[in-house]
Amino acid sequence: MMNISPPSRACMMACEIFEVPVEHIVVNVAEGEQHKEEFIKINPNHTIPVLVDGDLVLQDSHAILMYLADMYGKDDVLYPKDTERRSLVNQKLFFDAAVLFPRLLSVAKPAYFDNVKTYTDKQKDDIIEAYGLLEQFLKNTKYLAADHMTIADLSCITFINGLVYIIPPNILKYPRIHSWIENMMKQPLCQRHNVPGAQSYGTDYGTKIIGKMTVKLYKLDLSPPARAAIMACDLFNVPVEMIDVNLFDKEHCTPEFLKKNPMHTVPVLEDGDVTITDSHAILMYLADKYGKNDMYYPKDTDKRALVNQRLFFDSGILFPRLRSVSYAALLEGVKIVSEKQKNDIREAYEFTEEFLKHTKYLAGDHITIADISALTDLSSLMHIVPLDDKYPKIKAWIEDMNSQPYGEKYNVKAAALFGELLKKIIG
Repeated sequence: MMNISPPSRACMMACEIFEVPVEHIVVNVAEGEQHKEEFIKINPNHTIPVLVDGDLVLQDSHAILMYLADMYGKDDVLYPKDTERRSLVNQKLFFDAAVLFPRLLSVAKPAYFDNVKTYTDKQKDDIIEAYGLLEQFLKNTKYLAADHMTIADLSCITFINGLVYIIPPNILKYPRIHSWIENMMKQPLCQRHNVPGAQSYGTDYGTKIIGKMTVKLYKLDLSPPARAAIMACDLFNVPVEMIDVNLFDKEHCTPEFLKKNPMHTVPVLEDGDVTITDSHAILMYLADKYGKNDMYYPKDTDKRALVNQRLFFDSGILFPRLRSVSYAALLEGVKIVSEKQKNDIREAYEFTEEFLKHTKYLAGDHITIADISALTDLSSLMHIVPLDDKYPKIKAWIEDMNSQPYGEKYNVKAAALFGELLKKIIG
C-alpha cells in the first residue's frame, strides 16, 4: 500500500472498520516498485492496492471493499445483504470507479509522472460534472447510498479528497457535498487513515498541477481594483496564476473574456467553478477562504460590519470619483478635469481623514482588507488632486500602507506609473 493513493486509503479504512488482521506493505510508486518482477506476479496491472488473503488475490479497491465487508463484517450495515439496498451501494461504487477515479487520474497521473502542469477545460468541466452528479445523489440521503455510511462512502471520499485539490467544489453550489465531506472527515478511521494521506496527496500532486494554482486572477497592474486583489493574493498566500488583460488593446471586450465577466472589467477571480468580478467581493472571499485567521476580515459581526462599511465607502465614493477621471482620460482621451470632479475628490479626502481621526486604520487599529482596497484608489486619486497639509492622517496612512511588503511590491510602482500616464493626458 501507499497512503498517498486514494484507493489504498479506502482499503486501509475498511481494514480498520472490519477489524481485519492485516499486514500493510508499502509499495513506493514514485520509485517504480510496482513494476518490480515480484509485484507484477501479484498484479500484472501494476496498480495498488492489492489484497492477498490466503490463496485469494484481489487487485481493485472496490472489489476489495466488497470482499472485506462480506468476509469480515460483523453485520451488513456497511454493505447490506438485502438485494435492493446492496444494489444502491454497488451503483455508487461503480460511479466511483467509472466517474470519480478516472477524472482524478486523468489530471493527477500526467502531473505526477509526466510533469504536466495544467489541466484542460474539458478535464475541469468533467470534474464539475462529477460534483453535480454527487450533489444529486446526496439530495436523497445523508450519505451516498443510505442515511448511514457504507463502503461506497469509504471509497468515494478518498477520490473527492483528491479532486478538491484540483477544482474545489463551490460551497454555494454544492452544499451537500461539503456537509458530506465534513461528516466523513470527522470519522476516527478517516482521521487516522485518510486525512494524512489526503494532505500529502494535495501537497505532492497539487503542487505539480500548476503549483496547485486552481486560482486565476485576470488583472491589469495599472488598475487600482486589480492591485487590491493582487495584494490580497500575496497577503493570504493564495496559489494564484496571474493573467494580464490589456484594456488598451480591448482584451476585456473579447468574447472569451465577456463569458467570464459580461461587465468587461478587471479584476476577475476564478477559483474552481467560482467566478467573482468585483474587487471588494474578491477580497472578502480570499480573506474568508485563504486567511489563516480573521484579523484582516473579522468574523465578529460588529467588527466585520465596520470593515464592510469601509469597503462600500471605497466602492461607492472613492472608486467612482477616481474612475470618472481616469476612465475618461486613459480610455477616451478626455484632457480636462472639471471643478466638480476635483471638489468631489476633495470631499472624499475629507471623509477619509475623518475616519482616520478615530482609528489608526480605516476600520480599526490594525490593517484590514478595507485598507488594502482603499489604498489603491487613494494612492491614484492623489495624482489628480494632490494631498495637501489638510490631510495629514491620509498621508501618514498611505505611507504606512505602502511600506507593507505587499504595498511596496504591488502598489507603489504601479500607482506611480498610473500617475505618470494620467498626467500626460490631463497635465
